[in-house]
Order: sequence, then structure tokens, then C-alpha cells
Amino acid sequence: MRVSTTGALAALCASARAFSDSSPFILFSTAKLPGPVSSSSEQPQLQSSSQVVTSAKGLLKSCPTTRYLLVSQSNLNAAHLPAGEAVPHIYRSLQQAASRFSVAEVAGHLDVEELSSYIREVCDGKGASVEELDLEPLALAQGATTTLKENDDHLALILDQYASEGSYTVIYTAGPRTEKPKAYTAEFQDNLHVELKRQVQQFGKRANVTSDLPLFEKYQFFTPAIFMGLLALVVLLSILYTGISALSSLEVSYGAFDKEMGPAAQKKQQ
Repeated sequence: MRVSTTGALAALCASARAFSDSSPFILFSTAKLPGPVSSSSEQPQLQSSSQVVTSAKGLLKSCPTTRYLLVSQSNLNAAHLPAGEAVPHIYRSLQQAASRFSVAEVAGHLDVEELSSYIREVCDGKGASVEELDLEPLALAQGATTTLKENDDHLALILDQYASEGSYTVIYTAGPRTEKPKAYTAEFQDNLHVELKRQVQQFGKRANVTSDLPLFEKYQFFTPAIFMGLLALVVLLSILYTGISALSSLEVSYGAFDKEMGPAAQKKQQ
């Protein structure tokens, strides 16, 4: 089972911001481990701890190497492994390994003791060595990068010794958390718990300063609306008067409507 080194660490980087309470899992070996060949794009990068343990047991059931190192890095998450920059020695070991298996986000606590007991069981009588290494926990606030590099240097010395003595398999994962990530708590100003008090203070009745004023000062009779209405009324009355005067000035004799005295009758007489 061989996954490209770049793809393995790229998968870790892709999920670096996914879940702060999950942790990565890396397994690499100098031996050819049994299992289907897959790439990092095909390998699910979010799995439960039970799924990862089952997969790891399937890879190690034949006890393929003579030495096993289970590394626990407390407070580790995928954000601490940006393209191998913080762990150059682990990155180099991944390049040189014959088999690799990595999961960027492991949900839930992964029991390293369970894997250690399983390896001892399947390698019983084969002279295999199983060791556990607890690295210095990472700080969640500051200094995590420095601690991670120091732990990587320490791990490199052990892996160099393993490489000189024969085949080996390394499991690198997060141990128990020594610090819990700070949960986001929204802060709101509580303005609702305000006691509503009834206003019982009595106020004296305000004096009416307009009570002694004259009528035309107390009330407004001639408003702009009334003024505009009166102005329009004057214009209309003027038009009406002009029309009536024009009609009354017309003088038509009664003879104009008589057939015998009209223009047609006079023309006939001529």
C-alpha cells in the first residue's frame, strides 16, 4: 500500500482548518504492507478513530517488520503539519518509506495502547520489538511550532537508529489532549434585565397661557388653505360674471325669427 508523500501531506494541509478537536494519523513502514493501492484523493481524509484502528490492524496483521514505534504527540492536529515544514524529518522518512497510510482528520480519541497490544499479539514469538514514545505536548496558544521541531529532531535520531538495525514501522498520531481548545462564546450585553418602574410622580397641571388672549390671537381663522380657496372663488366668480354679461348684451329682434319679415322673405319679394 503506497501513497505519494506529497499527496499524503497535501491531504493533511487541505484539512488543516477543518476540525480543531480532531487529529492526524500517519503510518509508514520500510516493508511492503498488504492492502489495496490507493491515492490520497481516494483515501477518505475524515474517519472515526475506530475506522483508523481497524485499517491499521489490517495493515499490520502479518507483523511485517521487526521494530515498531508508536509515537504520541499530545495536542496535535493537522494544522501543525503544513506540507512538512514543521516536521522535515518525518517528511523525509515518508519519502523513503515503502508503504504509507495517512488520515488527516481522525474524529475521537485514538487508543495507542490498543494498537500496541494488537502488534504484540500478532508478533508474538517473532522477536519483534514494540516501543512507545510520548513526545512533549504541544501548546495550543504559542510555541507549538518550536516544540514540534524539537520533537521532530528527537524522533529523527531514533529513526536513524532503527534504519541501521533493520525494518521498522512507525505510527505517528496525537496522544491524549493536555489542553482543551477554547470554545467560542458569544458575548452580548444583557440589556433585557432592566426593571421597569411605574412613574408615580405627580406633576401639576400646566397653566394655559392662551386662556386670556383675544379671540383672533387664540385661534387662527385665516389659514393658507382658506386664502387659496377664497382666491380661487374670486377668479371663478369673475369668469361667471363675464360670461353672464356677454350673454345679456346680445340683442336679437323678434322679427329675425319671423318667416315673412326675414331675409328669405325680403329676397322673395324682390
